[in-house]
Amino acid sequence: MRLWVVGLAALACSCARDGAGTDAAPAPSATLPIVAGDYPAFGHAPDFSWVSGRIVRSSPAGQCSFVQYSTHRGEPWGGRIVLDAAADDVALFPTGDMVVVTGSLDDRILSACGEPALKIRTIQEH
Repeated sequence: MRLWVVGLAALACSCARDGAGTDAAPAPSATLPIVAGDYPAFGHAPDFSWVSGRIVRSSPAGQCSFVQYSTHRGEPWGGRIVLDAAADDVALFPTGDMVVVTGSLDDRILSACGEPALKIRTIQEH
């Protein structure tokens, strides 16, 4: 009898680990690319080759999209950078979404939003 109870307990545990139990982790979203590297929640590379932070839009219509990479005083451009990419690429990420963006910065040229912009190579959920 004791062997039967141990066997039944082992079977129940293996079922829970296979995802049938309530402790199973949810599957990641298949619709948005997810970053695999180690990046801080908010920050940037010294040359702005990557920026991590929260997506913000200039208005409800979202003519200008930014990544808020810092709230500390003295950061370039007030701690946010304009994203220069196809509108469809940025529209996948809702306002408030945490992202990591890779790209290149030319702070001598102003974007349509009137500020320097990060020319996006990749944008991924963080």
